Amino acid sequence: MQFHRNDFSISIAEALGDRLKRARLNKNLTQNEVAQLAWISRRTVLNAEKGDVRLADLVAILQ
Repeated sequence: MQFHRNDFSISIAEALGDRLKRARLNKNLTQNEVAQLAWISRRTVLNAEKGDVRLADLVAILQ
């Protein structure tokens, strides 16, 4: 099986999303609470946890 750069990027993004979700759950926060703290929408948090996130939104969540 041959891997392409895009496949690798997608797997990293998905792993990052999993880590974001675990961190949120470990802090007993809802997606809405994270969204309010980061000044972004709940949908953006949901997408980030799926690995679909813009860098600016990721930085906002991590702060």
